[in-house]
Amino acid sequence: MTDPQHNPPDKKRSAGRPKDMAKHNAMLDAAACLLFRNGLEGVTMEAVAREAGVSKVTVYGHFVTKEALFGSVIRRETAIIRQGLDKLPDTHEEVRQSLIEAGIGLVNFLLEPHVLAVERVMSAQGTQYPELLQAFFEAGPWATKQWLQEKLEGLVHAGRLTLNTPTLAAEQLCSMWQGMLVTEVRMGVRQPPSNKELHRHISSAVDVFLAAYGAKHSPKY
Repeated sequence: MTDPQHNPPDKKRSAGRPKDMAKHNAMLDAAACLLFRNGLEGVTMEAVAREAGVSKVTVYGHFVTKEALFGSVIRRETAIIRQGLDKLPDTHEEVRQSLIEAGIGLVNFLLEPHVLAVERVMSAQGTQYPELLQAFFEAGPWATKQWLQEKLEGLVHAGRLTLNTPTLAAEQLCSMWQGMLVTEVRMGVRQPPSNKELHRHISSAVDVFLAAYGAKHSPKY
């Protein structure tokens, strides 16, 4: 008797969801803004409702708990990181230039304000929310390493690199690309580098990497 009574309202609610996407996105925007401004502890359902211009009932209608709201915000923000990875250049015949382009693209992406904001919040408070921290790493740093590992494996198969452990090589190259630069910008102790500075930084890292892993028989990188 209970199930038939609940089915019609569920169908009506599902049919109405497309009309509520504007409010849904507005609440995510509001929560992200509050998250970056006040940190994880400073966000409340009431504050999100005020910021988004909706009622608290509406917020709870979309997000049952504060944790669910946080999860949606982090998933949306880290999805942007995945999109950024997808836009990085594919490898091409000139390996050195390809890795320089990839490194510049990745570091530029990591230095974008919204990415820096997510990382600052998660670094400061992520351990208090282990599920969100896990989601952040899966969509961000770990996805970056996986993307780079696949690129390097492709170069190995093409005979351009000699790697015994592509996973370790990907970690090493990603670390050299970022160096202290990304950490310093994230912590606010230096300004983002100029294009010239970034190119020099990335090129140096790539040269060190290729000196260790470049295929010896190849006449050029």
